[in-house]
Amino acid sequence: MPQAASPSTPRDQYQHYIPRFILRSFQDAQIRQRSKKQRQKDYHKARKTGVDQDVITVFDSGTQLLEQRPLAKEYGVINMYRDQRNPENVDHLEEALSKLENSAAKSIKGIHTAIEGGKGEVKMLRKELEVIRKFVYIMHYRRTSLVPSYFDENDPDNSTMRDFYKAFREQHDLKAKDDIWLWGLKYLLDTPHHKIVETGEKTRDQYGGTEAMLAMMAKRVDPGLDNFHAVDYTAMAEAFFLAIWVAPEGEEFVVGSNSFGLFEGALMGNPGLHRIFFVSPKVTLVLRAGQLSPELGLLNSEQGRRAVVSVLADIPTKRPSNHYASFVPPRRHEDAMAALEKYRRTPAAQEDVYIFYPTKLTPKQTHNVNFVLLSHLNMGGVAFSSENAMKASLKHQLKMDIGYIQESKYYLRSLLGILSDATNPESPAQVSRPALDLIIGSIANGVIELKSDYERAYRVYHAATDDVNKYCKTSAEIHAMTAHAIVRIKALLPPPPHINRHMYFPWMAKNIVKTLSKHDSDIFFAAIRPKIDSLQVGTRGTDVVSQIKYDAATIGLTHWLAENHVSALKEFVPKSLEILC
Repeated sequence: MPQAASPSTPRDQYQHYIPRFILRSFQDAQIRQRSKKQRQKDYHKARKTGVDQDVITVFDSGTQLLEQRPLAKEYGVINMYRDQRNPENVDHLEEALSKLENSAAKSIKGIHTAIEGGKGEVKMLRKELEVIRKFVYIMHYRRTSLVPSYFDENDPDNSTMRDFYKAFREQHDLKAKDDIWLWGLKYLLDTPHHKIVETGEKTRDQYGGTEAMLAMMAKRVDPGLDNFHAVDYTAMAEAFFLAIWVAPEGEEFVVGSNSFGLFEGALMGNPGLHRIFFVSPKVTLVLRAGQLSPELGLLNSEQGRRAVVSVLADIPTKRPSNHYASFVPPRRHEDAMAALEKYRRTPAAQEDVYIFYPTKLTPKQTHNVNFVLLSHLNMGGVAFSSENAMKASLKHQLKMDIGYIQESKYYLRSLLGILSDATNPESPAQVSRPALDLIIGSIANGVIELKSDYERAYRVYHAATDDVNKYCKTSAEIHAMTAHAIVRIKALLPPPPHINRHMYFPWMAKNIVKTLSKHDSDIFFAAIRPKIDSLQVGTRGTDVVSQIKYDAATIGLTHWLAENHVSALKEFVPKSLEILC
């Protein structure tokens, strides 16, 4: 439970990992049009009545609910940035973050203003660009998914970092689980961008350059490494250039718990061609790998295109140009780089002007950007502004045939059904009965005869699943039950070994048969129904229609087991039953 306030203990704070200025841009159009005075009035009214007017639309993939949730209590964690090592002001990091966010919000507003004004370019001073660069790095750094394990020396994935973490804790007297993370956050907030980069470059050079440092870090990170945070920050700053992508009319980006710093794409097997940062329904900031700079022409050759695996690489993206305020290159070409690096650290360089050329995406490109987020949503929530735009992205997502995203589809299908039902014409004369309901009704009435309950359930599940243009309220019910069952059963099953997941070995994902005889069908349901019932994800009911829906959801769970936990499925059904194909 939250701590009670006391004279020595500050009151608990709900601290956001997605800034409120970003969340506010995802409110519906009617709310966005309110003036600041009206928002303040609504805020005071909410305090009196207990009904919060400042809400956003969120679909929770864990609960399968589409809700209006208070903006003040979404995408945050209580006391996330509270630093007990600074007892005089345990919330100093939250205060510093607020200052950075305010500065970033002004620059991002300037981006929107330029785009809405029809300008083909966005100008930023270097000092504004440095704020944005630091902001996007910290947005990735402070994702909640990073906090528990990223700096945990006991995590198997951190084996090469283990000795470094232990030495770093001892050096800085960091005892609590999150202290390394908090130390890094303080360093990043307190240190100017160019100072962080200078430190990172010096550290890299001490180890013999980029390749030598990467080789060292791949084997065992040197416990004597002075500042890992500066090295990581500098690597991102130097390897990627910042770009701006704009959603077209009628399309929008979405935002979720993992919306910042997501990796996308690979070059010759090395991941990370893009890192994506959703900042509004219309604008996404992107860090694109320098190898994809148009000047290098990598994608102009067939060999280069074969080396790239990415759904976003085809988006034309120009590097920003720049005009130095007072830098004069030296006569000797070999001295230019050192002179430029020295100039960048001067106050005069803060007035350099950078010119960005926003790329207006096509609908398909917008859907592909959203695809990256939706594929990695896990148990988080996704917020959106336009139901129609969300539907379009969901349809695109569900039609993608990529092995590693298959599990994400199970959590998203019910949302498409909910939205498809909500956006149908309101007049009964305009609404035809959904095809799925006609199929279920015909089966229930005996018009369609099938040889077994299994075949019936399989046919209904795929009628609810395969055609994204026919999703409806009934398909939402079936898919919500399936998703609930998956969430419950995942909590009971051991996670599969990371290396054996079918995202790396697609041939390990199995499929299930389309039909069983009545005898085998009875055996299948007799074995699996008690397990489904124990998950308490719904009731099978006594009427035929409810039973058909429940059994269809059972087929959905069986598909998931075959794809992700085939050993568990084999334990659930008798060995004599041929369920896999």
